Amino acid sequence: MSNTTQRRKRGSSSPHAFTVSNPNTHIQDHDDSHKETLVVKPFIQENFIEALYKPHTVTILLILITSIIYFSFIKDDVSQSTEATTKRGLVAVIVVFLVYCGVQFRDGIIIRPHPAVWRVVTGVGLIYLLVLVFFCFQSRDDARRYLAHLYPELGKPLPERSYGDSCDIYTPNHPESNFANLRDTLLDEFIIAHVFGYVAKAIIFRDMKLCWLLSLFFEIMEITLQHWLENFKECWWDHLIIDVLVCNNLGIVFGLYLCDFLRLKKYPLWIGVDEIPTTRGKVVRILQQFTPFSWTSYNWRMFENPRRFAYSIGIVLAMNIVDLNAFFLKYILWVPPRNPLNTYRLLLWFFVGMPAVREYYQFASDDHCKRLGNNIWLAIAIVCMELLLVFKYSTGLFHQSFPNHIWFPWLISGVFFVLWFVGFFYVADKNTRENNRWWRWVLNALLTMCVVPLVVMFFLACPDIRWMQTEFDSGVDAMLCRFGRC
Repeated sequence: MSNTTQRRKRGSSSPHAFTVSNPNTHIQDHDDSHKETLVVKPFIQENFIEALYKPHTVTILLILITSIIYFSFIKDDVSQSTEATTKRGLVAVIVVFLVYCGVQFRDGIIIRPHPAVWRVVTGVGLIYLLVLVFFCFQSRDDARRYLAHLYPELGKPLPERSYGDSCDIYTPNHPESNFANLRDTLLDEFIIAHVFGYVAKAIIFRDMKLCWLLSLFFEIMEITLQHWLENFKECWWDHLIIDVLVCNNLGIVFGLYLCDFLRLKKYPLWIGVDEIPTTRGKVVRILQQFTPFSWTSYNWRMFENPRRFAYSIGIVLAMNIVDLNAFFLKYILWVPPRNPLNTYRLLLWFFVGMPAVREYYQFASDDHCKRLGNNIWLAIAIVCMELLLVFKYSTGLFHQSFPNHIWFPWLISGVFFVLWFVGFFYVADKNTRENNRWWRWVLNALLTMCVVPLVVMFFLACPDIRWMQTEFDSGVDAMLCRFGRC
């Protein structure tokens, strides 16, 4: 897989046409203006196996039609039930659609192992989007019944597990283990999801600050929404130590290490398999086709100007919505955590997210880029449809309003955030922020005060702490009564 703006040019007269310059797409920083210019090399044709990059549209069409004739006539079983034939028909529709995508869609921003692979990924994303749109016009019960046709074990209410019921680390009276709660937490399937999830996020976003912001913000959102989902109730050591410092941190470190390795790697002038004389060399070259063609590092520069800050915060919010949707959708549609549908969705988001974030980064960084790429457009549409589905199907499920110890800290944090944002980007210019000690202190204090209420909320709401929660809620109620809002 490659993350590069270099792509194969269809219909090129030379199958081995290359730009001989350094293949790494990079960011060129101008010292005077501190602006970024994305250096985009001319389109190239991948030099691998010549036959794979020639158009085979007629051949593929004939194979597709022959396959449909074979499976719909020769292999047709009239004794099958209507449900079975419907499933076969839907599979055939999906295959035809994906073949069309692989053959006729335009190339994306990634060219390894073959552009057609990423065209098919876009097609799978489109199918998922269309399924979400279809579900938006169905009732919640009907949606559950549809999923039960895929997996018969679905369509049944699920017991929601709370991870905050028993938070003692040392359990000497437990019959099986002195550390039963810790053992159960470490053996939970979400531990693996945390580690590999943040490896994937690090590879996709390629920025330490953004990855840590994603990690911490998701834990805050779990605390915020735990009165709706029991699954979000965790012990303090589960939130901070197991999730943030161990699992997420390991995933981020390993993912960014892999990014650095790929960034520092010297990429050769790729030659075709036919030009390699030895069998061993041909095998190595085929395996290399599944490695990046080149590597692009990201520098999000979120504090450079309000536009870059908004783009950076926007992608963080979108990614957290994707993560939260996973929990809400499985709860609403009665999908157990270990059901393959959850895994398929995460894999889809990873493969759609790689080119989507690359296109989003170029849109945010390059002033000359005036339109969103097809993958980021698709990703935004999927996020919106998932969120719309959650809102539509949530009717009657989430009755509790936000407690005082949740909404009030968010309100205070939001006020300080607005003050900091205005002061940082619109009142104090860059020279003032760097040279005026008083302004630096004020801005740092405002930014700190954005975080402090959320930290207080953590201690107030964490199931095994609940530090002065009752007193805090009563105090907020008393304050509201003074303003006539009892």
